[in-house]
Amino acid sequence: MSRTLLLVAALTLAGATGPGPHLRKCVSPAGAVSYQDQPCAPGADEAWVQPVKALPPPAPVAAAAPAPAVAGPVRAGSRAQAPPARPDPRRARCDRARREADELRDRQWNRLGFKERSELDARVARACARDG
Repeated sequence: MSRTLLLVAALTLAGATGPGPHLRKCVSPAGAVSYQDQPCAPGADEAWVQPVKALPPPAPVAAAAPAPAVAGPVRAGSRAQAPPARPDPRRARCDRARREADELRDRQWNRLGFKERSELDARVARACARDG
């Protein structure tokens, strides 16, 4: 039984100080605390060491697709241009309600009570609701 306990303790210690990045908490003689991935400076006490997971390598960036060839010059009156995007009325209503609520809060921030602030929030929520 004691051999098993000794083996488990040895493996635990080996895993805690094994290869890989570690985070250390160092306390200087003056009492300053630092957290670092390097060993503590001489004279500083190492309060604890924690193994940390290394970040995964960054995903490779795909090469940009070549630009399509231009068929020819585009005339000013050509229909190839997309029509201007129409603004979403729900988004515009929501943005307007948020802007008005922010302006009112800016002007009367110290005079608005809980009830008034709650009503402002409810007004914005109604304006930004998906179904209305």
